[in-house]
Amino acid sequence: MNSLSATSGMENFETTFANAVHGGLDKVLGQSGTAAVLTHMKMTNNLPDPAEFHKKLLTLFGKEATLSLERAIVRDLVTRLKWALELLSIEGPFDFNTTMQKIQKGIKK
Repeated sequence: MNSLSATSGMENFETTFANAVHGGLDKVLGQSGTAAVLTHMKMTNNLPDPAEFHKKLLTLFGKEATLSLERAIVRDLVTRLKWALELLSIEGPFDFNTTMQKIQKGIKK
């Protein structure tokens, strides 16, 4: 995994986010399910920013399923970054966009 440096934090976030999307979705959907979803969403090569990704997931899966998938993605992302899950408070009310903004800000520091 790439190290997070001040000069390339955003680039590393994008790579880490993409890897976490695959890791989180794989845990819930399996590799073939993840491949099918990303192909259907036309995101096999590049993932959009987290907010756009969230919208596409909502369109495809609806609110409840998207919530489960996004929690899996965030758990995978936090694990990749070696952060404590408690820092993000992802249990209870959960907002993917707010959580992703917290993670991006944490990486840039």
